[in-house]
Amino acid sequence: MHDQTEGGTADVPLFPDRIVTGLIRLCGGLSTALILWIFVQIVVAVTRRYVFDNPLQWSDEIIGYLLVTLVMLGASEALRRGDHIAIDLVSARLPPAAARLQRGFAHLAVMGFAAVVGLSIRDSIVFARGFGSYSVGYIEIETWIPQMPVLIGSVLLFLTAALGLYREIRGTRR
Repeated sequence: MHDQTEGGTADVPLFPDRIVTGLIRLCGGLSTALILWIFVQIVVAVTRRYVFDNPLQWSDEIIGYLLVTLVMLGASEALRRGDHIAIDLVSARLPPAAARLQRGFAHLAVMGFAAVVGLSIRDSIVFARGFGSYSVGYIEIETWIPQMPVLIGSVLLFLTAALGLYREIRGTRR
């Protein structure tokens, strides 16, 4: 089964486009929901601290975990949409063939970064699970649990960049 791109000129197989893009959009939506959850958590924490003089001891810690999760889940959606910070002083002036090559190199660089982060955090997760490591603080949680969003986000970022590279190679860039 094939899908037409927005330009309507090239067939793109179902797997690399729709499935990966759907997964990335789902995680982007979860990231958006986390922004709201963090906002509510901060309002509750501030209200309890300054209005009722009864602070939530664990609030800062959970907000930290949620911030890491929202960034890692949202990074791939930002890359997919082209919302990352870019300096296009030189790349905007490149001829089409050189610009395509530059975009391909940029996708490869993101894939390399995501692979390094993903493999590093995977090693950390394996070690934490094997060692039985728990966090220090008010929330006693196995340390591999808050590390999982970093692994998931790295995989998503790699897939997003790989899809971008695939589209560049096929000439179906959106």
